[in-house]
Amino acid sequence: MHILYPNSGCRDLPGTREDDDDDADDYENMAPSYKDLPPKPGSVVPPRPPKAGIKAETHPLSSKPLTTTGLDLTPVTSTSQLGISLELPPLQPSQANQAVVEELKMLTFQQMAWQANVTGMSGLAGLKKDIDRVRGDTNQSLMELRGLLGCARVTCPEGWLPFEGKCYYFSPNTKPWDEARKFCQENYSHLVIISSIDEQNFVVKAHRSPRVHWLGLSDREHEGDWKWLDGSPVTLRQVSRVLGLSAHCGPFFWEPEEPNNMNDEDCVSMNKHGSWNDLSCNKATYWICERKCSC
Repeated sequence: MHILYPNSGCRDLPGTREDDDDDADDYENMAPSYKDLPPKPGSVVPPRPPKAGIKAETHPLSSKPLTTTGLDLTPVTSTSQLGISLELPPLQPSQANQAVVEELKMLTFQQMAWQANVTGMSGLAGLKKDIDRVRGDTNQSLMELRGLLGCARVTCPEGWLPFEGKCYYFSPNTKPWDEARKFCQENYSHLVIISSIDEQNFVVKAHRSPRVHWLGLSDREHEGDWKWLDGSPVTLRQVSRVLGLSAHCGPFFWEPEEPNNMNDEDCVSMNKHGSWNDLSCNKATYWICERKCSC
């Protein structure tokens, strides 16, 4: 039997106590600390419920950026990835807005038409001439219609004087020739057209004043070619027929040495004694309107 003496000076064999102590020291250095060990299953204490009357605290989410752990934590921002369709139906204009749109289209079309027909001052002058012509034709048609209906009793508007189936208006104020003509047209009439000696005498006696009145006679289209507003000319035959005189006697109603076209005088007026005179159409004088009787 061999007796082992610990102090014999012999080298310890592998697996002796000193080696075991070294291994124990290495194990202690390799083992994790207690605080780093994961909790045992079932050892986590659940949070205590809040006391009555005390609102549970909710900790705000951490504002720290997400750290990658091998998982794809990219937030989903595309609605197609979620299978959600956020497409909205097209806006339907309200009925009122649709009406405004239609009216705007119509105004745009009218503006284009005006631009095509009106070019500069010459275009405006032509347009005004067309409007006056249409207004005159309309009033003439209305008067002819009243004549076809027949008047059992002559009726004139207030302030108008009747004579042989017609009504006459003598203005209390003055206007240039164009404005006087427009006034008559707006009142379904026209500047007076003298077609007989009887009518001439009636007009002279009716106003009974030294006033000068516009007549519906001018030579604005062609100088020296005097025409009434209905397009009929003042001819020697007409004057001779009215007065019962020979044609060579000439117009009887003109003032001596008139018309003379002095200072661009293209419109005709009647003086206080019934004689005619050419004046500038821009001069403001009184005027006489004429219309068919009303039934």
